Amino acid sequence: MNLLNTNRRRFLELLTVSGLGLTAIPTLQAQEKGVVEHPLVDSPPVLQCPSETGMTVVWAVGIPATGWVEFGTEKGKLDQIASGEKNGLLPYHDRFLQIRLSGLKPNTRYFYRTATASFKYINAYKFERGEPEYSNVYSFVTLGTDKENSSFSVINDTHENQKTLKLLTERLKLLDSDYTVWNGDLVNSVENADQVVKAILRPAHSPFAAEHPLLFVPGNHDYRGNWSRNLELALPHWSLNDLRDQVTTRNFAIRNGSLALIGLDTGEDKPDHHPAWAGLAKFEPYRIAQRDWLERALNKPEIASAPFIVAFCHIPIFSSNPKANGGDSLQGFASFQRQAGNLWGPLLTKYGVQLVVCAHQHRFHFEPATPERTWAQVIGGGHAENAQVTVIHGRTKSGKLEVVVDELHSGNELGRWTFEKRTT
Repeated sequence: MNLLNTNRRRFLELLTVSGLGLTAIPTLQAQEKGVVEHPLVDSPPVLQCPSETGMTVVWAVGIPATGWVEFGTEKGKLDQIASGEKNGLLPYHDRFLQIRLSGLKPNTRYFYRTATASFKYINAYKFERGEPEYSNVYSFVTLGTDKENSSFSVINDTHENQKTLKLLTERLKLLDSDYTVWNGDLVNSVENADQVVKAILRPAHSPFAAEHPLLFVPGNHDYRGNWSRNLELALPHWSLNDLRDQVTTRNFAIRNGSLALIGLDTGEDKPDHHPAWAGLAKFEPYRIAQRDWLERALNKPEIASAPFIVAFCHIPIFSSNPKANGGDSLQGFASFQRQAGNLWGPLLTKYGVQLVVCAHQHRFHFEPATPERTWAQVIGGGHAENAQVTVIHGRTKSGKLEVVVDELHSGNELGRWTFEKRTT
C-alpha cells in the first residue's frame, strides 16, 4: 500500500464531504475505476422550509454543477428566476444544490422547474460549462391562513429500507396531503452523500416532495455517522429571524389554513455522557433551548390563533409505563424522552396543543389525552417487513381535525380520532 497516496485520498474525501460554503470539490468516486458515475441531475426536486412568502428547492447532482429555479404563477410562463446567490457567489457543488424562492404571495400556486448546468472549474480563468438540463414542471401552494382546510401525512423510521419506502411513497401519492412530515430515522447512520441522495432525496425513485413540501424532524439515527454534520446540504435548516433561535434551526412552527404544525427535535436516545458518544453530544441543553423556542413559537399570532395545533417529534415524550427507559440511563436506550416531556409537555398543555405525533418504537401506539395531560400522543410503526409500516395522516374538514393511522402491509386502519377546535 502506498501510504502517501492513501493519506492524500483520505484528505480529499474529507474536503469533499465538508460542504463548506457549498464549494464543489469533485469526489474521487468519479475517478476511481469500477465506481458507477452519477448523472448530471441525480434526484427530483425536494421542496422544503415552506412559508407564506418562500420555499426552498433542493436537488441532487452527480458532478460539479450550478443551477437555478425558474418559476411563475402560470405553467406556461415561468418568467421569474431564483438564482440562489450568497455573498455574490452563485451555487456550485458536486452533490447538492439548494435554492430559496422568496417574495412569493401567500396561498398561491406557483409552477417551477429546476435548471442544472455542469461546471468544470479548471482555474480562475479557465472552465468548462455545459448546457442546462431542465426538470419537469411541478407546482406547489404557499402557506396561507385564509383557507379553510389543510392536511398532512407522516412517515417515520424508514432506515433506508427501499421496500418500505416504495410502499410509503405510493401511499403518499394517493393521500395527496399538503405536507409530508418525515418523523426521524431516515437512515441508520449518516455516512456519505450518495446514501443521503438514495435514501432521502429520491426514495424508491419517487418525486414524493416535488409538489408537497417535506417537513424534516430529526431522529436519533440521523445524528449518527461521520457525515451527519453535513446533512443540511440536503435537508436545510430553517431560517429563524430571532437571534435567540439560532441554536434551534431544526425546529419549525408553520400555519396553513386552520392547522398549525410544530416540529421538535428530541435528539439522541441516550444521555449525553453515554460512552457511545465519546463526549461529542450536548442534546440536554439543546432540549432546554427548545423549551424557550417552543413558548415563543406558541405565542406567535398565527400559531396562537390556529384552531388546531399538532406537534411532531421522533422520540415519544410520554409513557404510561412506569418502568420505561426515559433516555437518562446508561443501560439500553430510551423508549421515551423524559427530559423533553418534562420541559415541553407543560407548554403543550398550557397552549392547548391537541396531538403529539411520535415514532422511534417501531410499533403503533396511542395514548389518549387526560385532564392533566391534555394532548394525545400517537406513535407510528416501523420499517421492517415483519413490522407495522404506518402512514399517519390528518385533515381538517367541516371545522374538525380527523387523524387516521393506516398499516400498509395489511391494508388495515389501526386508529381514527377526531379533534374539536382548541378552546385555549
